[in-house]
Amino acid sequence: MRLSCLWCAVALALSVFWSAAEAREARVVIGFEYADARDFSEGLAAVKSNDRWGYIEPTGRVAVSFDYKVPEVGPFSDGFAFVGDRFIDAKGNPAFENAFEQASSFSEGMAAVQTNGQWGFIDVNGRFVIPPSYEGAGNFSGGMAPVKKNGLWGYIDVRGRMLIDPRFIRAQAFSKSGKELAAVELGGKVGYIDRSGRYAVKPVYEEGGTFRNSLAPVRGNSPHAWGYIDASGKEVIPLRFIAAGTFSDGLAPVATDARWGYVDVRGNLTIEALYDGARPFSEGLAAVERDGKWGYIRVNF
Repeated sequence: MRLSCLWCAVALALSVFWSAAEAREARVVIGFEYADARDFSEGLAAVKSNDRWGYIEPTGRVAVSFDYKVPEVGPFSDGFAFVGDRFIDAKGNPAFENAFEQASSFSEGMAAVQTNGQWGFIDVNGRFVIPPSYEGAGNFSGGMAPVKKNGLWGYIDVRGRMLIDPRFIRAQAFSKSGKELAAVELGGKVGYIDRSGRYAVKPVYEEGGTFRNSLAPVRGNSPHAWGYIDASGKEVIPLRFIAAGTFSDGLAPVATDARWGYVDVRGNLTIEALYDGARPFSEGLAAVERDGKWGYIRVNF
């Protein structure tokens, strides 16, 4: 190795050391007692006790009892959450008469739902506003939503008009803040398009997440090469993590080895890597796992 390269390696190692040395432990506000846990949304978070899901408040008080023995439940949005085969309200009561095979959360007053194998969109009254005619569908963001037609993904507007023709293997919703970009897969690689369908970041990554706090997590050619890019495609935080999640409240969960911690937008490890699993911060709290159980932390500095 040339001397200049050796110095770069030493400098990077020192930066990681000092970042870790300055990391602090977050305050546990809801103890590690759940089999699984999801993000807080509209003041409620889904948690799993034994084999059943319910919802808790930020104080830890149970708001919706553990009545749902299903593989997965959704977050609350627009006052509703999808559980099993139907939407419920914040008291756990069924919201609409109709049952659905699958559904996303509400976004911009609509939710993607599947019935008879086809996806469409309902409003907050449970009525179809875009008939079920798609093979897949995602959330609306900025008036556009990804939908799957004839095996490929494109984007529609709130009237169901196709704005970006289906040509992608995978497609995510557009980011809601900063420069509105969406991760898409084409030719086995992930890049980011703008609302016109043009690439803002060329498809060169194996995986990619949503832009938040102006950064998006991406994975390079190695399975253990996650980092963060900005809207121009510049790698702002080097691809050095085993895994990485989206930013929220200026922090993002990352795995540096077998443990998870949180970095800030400069890549500094701000919360110590003490957890077996970690989710993004939401409404000031983040779900973290320790010894097979999940609880919630809050930043205390």
